Amino acid sequence: MAALYLEPLDRRLDATGLTYARFMDDWVILAPTRWSLRRAVRIVNETLRELRAEQHPDKTFIGRIERGFTFLGYWITKQGVTGVAPSAWEAFRGRVARL
Repeated sequence: MAALYLEPLDRRLDATGLTYARFMDDWVILAPTRWSLRRAVRIVNETLRELRAEQHPDKTFIGRIERGFTFLGYWITKQGVTGVAPSAWEAFRGRVARL
């Protein structure tokens, strides 16, 4: 359902020319400048408001790629995918301990 419901967001962000990837309801936008990122954030907020959808505040990260970030369980830095995200490892360890 997310693939269909968020299709307007895909179209609008594709038109910006920024690097944008989405899997279901998780997405990442990479922008070369602060101003292009602000424009993308405005587009996301407007589109989600129109769709009556909300962002999860704990899962929203806006910042420099040098700090690294988690996307789909991977840890991503300016070098690319550098490994499994710490939160994914912790979740895995918890599941193994329960088993």
